[in-house]
Amino acid sequence: MTIWVPELPEDGRPTYLAVADAIGAAVRLGRLRPGDQLPTHRALADLLGVNVSTITRSYREAARRLLVGGEVGRGTYVLGLASEAALFAFQNRPEGGVIDLSTNRPPVGLAEEDLAEGLRAIGGQEGGRLLNYPSPGDTRLHREAAVAWMARRGLGAEPDRVLICAGAQHAVDTALGLLGEHEDLACEALVYPGLKAVARHSQRRLHPMAMDGEGVLPSALEAACRAGLRVAVLSPTLNNPTTATMGPGRRERIVAIARKYDLLLVEEDVYGLLPEGAPPPLAALAPERVLYVTGLSKTVAPGLRLGYLLLPPMLRARAREAEHHTTWYVTGLSMALGTAWLEDGTAWRRLGAQRKELAARHRLCAQGLGRLPWRGEPQCPHVWLPDPPGGPERFTRRALEAGVVVVPSEVFAATRAVQEPGIRISIGAAPDRATLAQGLARLEAVAEGLRAD
Repeated sequence: MTIWVPELPEDGRPTYLAVADAIGAAVRLGRLRPGDQLPTHRALADLLGVNVSTITRSYREAARRLLVGGEVGRGTYVLGLASEAALFAFQNRPEGGVIDLSTNRPPVGLAEEDLAEGLRAIGGQEGGRLLNYPSPGDTRLHREAAVAWMARRGLGAEPDRVLICAGAQHAVDTALGLLGEHEDLACEALVYPGLKAVARHSQRRLHPMAMDGEGVLPSALEAACRAGLRVAVLSPTLNNPTTATMGPGRRERIVAIARKYDLLLVEEDVYGLLPEGAPPPLAALAPERVLYVTGLSKTVAPGLRLGYLLLPPMLRARAREAEHHTTWYVTGLSMALGTAWLEDGTAWRRLGAQRKELAARHRLCAQGLGRLPWRGEPQCPHVWLPDPPGGPERFTRRALEAGVVVVPSEVFAATRAVQEPGIRISIGAAPDRATLAQGLARLEAVAEGLRAD
């Protein structure tokens, strides 16, 4: 059993929520790891001086957030998904002065009247059938709209090479499922937590590759190929978390290595349309060997849960085999709204609004984080703070004490060894610019305090 006792702030929050939040913070900071057994309900209640029923309610809330699980007679344990789930735990806590800069999502409140207008438009077209399964005709129309959306990234594709998925992570999972079971994966040294969850679920090992300011080093990719790896998952544009973007020359070298060693690439490009004038995706350079993943969650609306997997021509025949694992997970309502927004220009307009808002928020970063060596591009939803004062864990802990939630590099490390220590700050998570400015000021104060220690 792990000897862990949370320190509970006196901020008026219900005790059961404070304990659940403390579990999430401990997981985020690495103090609680998957498999750790928490104190029994009675033991923790005695240590904190509260009722056993309060701890029971706390553990139930932590289980709802996918942080812990347990069985009667065995105890309560930290789940393997906890580090990923902890990123979203703070969305559920009540207002209490905490500023959440931990979850990568588009800025909220941008043209939300679009939803009401979109629902009115599609509701007038036999709205009742939208509560049924999508028809083959609905699916075909959405594939065509998705192809037009991907054409904005310079991709030419036939609709029958596109699989519609319930978000980009579902698309990555589907792509890996088409490439054989238990195939080990080469990837960036720092990856978004969803890839770690997919790899763990499919029993695949991740092999991290060294990175620089443009992403994966060609020499690291070649070394992985020589070691026998035949599948690599890469995020060449606005890597999450480091914000690294490959230039045209780097992309050409990556493709040349992939062709030399017959390497298949899964390209995660969910941020590809955010920067204006981003280099063409790898799929445009090597369509014969790239499984391309994108979607609408990071550019249009997270709640649509629409992702797209563009298969290379050699896998075209497998698209229909995989359809039950993809399209059937997408609701008719989401698909119809997505089709309408892609066709009438709403999706593109919302993307433009997000670009403008993120550029304004980056200007706030230049003011609020001016004395810190942060990096990020003007239309990226997050910035990266390498090697923060005091180290990532200590900085994250101090930031939480100051009322700001950020994410340390340990959460993104493909293996236990963290090759580039840092902090991800999700600037799109703040509800408005004023809140973001306040959060950045707190982080600057945390840095100053750590320098003075």
